[in-house]
Amino acid sequence: MSQTSVLKFLMAARARPAMMARYAPRSLTQLLFHAKNDGFDFSPEDLADVVGKLEANVIVAKDQDPFNESSRLWRQMWGRTHFEYVIEQLIERHTDEELAALFEPREQVS
Repeated sequence: MSQTSVLKFLMAARARPAMMARYAPRSLTQLLFHAKNDGFDFSPEDLADVVGKLEANVIVAKDQDPFNESSRLWRQMWGRTHFEYVIEQLIERHTDEELAALFEPREQVS
């Protein structure tokens, strides 16, 4: 459920430039605190899991680069805050349908 909250939070920031501007300069601690006050409840680990999954998908599926230091994605971080990078280089490169498919709950196989 917390990864869902992260995704909703990032999609809301993508849709609202004022929200992105408000969150971009914040530290991780501040981001978590204010996100919770705005109705999004997730941990640093949840956020890292979502961002990692998005990065892997952009590198491997979208850019078809090797998952190593030569990936084109890593150069996109320079000159932006981490939050701006996540929104502009990860979230914006996925449709809502792609995001839903990446984070839909998987059935457990017994």
